[in-house]
Amino acid sequence: MERSKSSESLVQFIKFALVGASNTLVTLIVGFLLKNLVGVYAAQTIGYICGLINSYVWNTVWTFKKERKRNASEMIKFVVVNVAVWAISLGLIALLQNVFHLDSWWSGLLGESWLIKLVDGERFCMFISTMLCIALNFLGNKLFVFKNKEFGKGTDNAG
Repeated sequence: MERSKSSESLVQFIKFALVGASNTLVTLIVGFLLKNLVGVYAAQTIGYICGLINSYVWNTVWTFKKERKRNASEMIKFVVVNVAVWAISLGLIALLQNVFHLDSWWSGLLGESWLIKLVDGERFCMFISTMLCIALNFLGNKLFVFKNKEFGKGTDNAG
């Protein structure tokens, strides 16, 4: 039985990773396209909101289908986890730029290459921040938002 739960969790993580890959693409594409128009933090925020909507839809209909409740409590928890991860992502961008100066390092590393025109220093920091936040997002969703119904029996009457 334990083996079955482990394999279910692995399949669930793979599904989450695939949904996450689409969220990451949505977040990065929207963010990269908007960065020059609205600045790095607003672009990251708008991209993250677009990824958040994509995430909730796919995670409730596919990844956490058995665990989902689709009630107000679940949606609020989902938003809370994602707002926390979003805030961490913005903090990481600031840290990567202002403390570690990865944006300058990246720009210096690539010089005038075609890649720097596509992914400048700020976009590189956005990418690194997004990659680091994926695991936090999975843990928050798995353990807090879409926790196994058996886990919460007797303690969670929602849904």
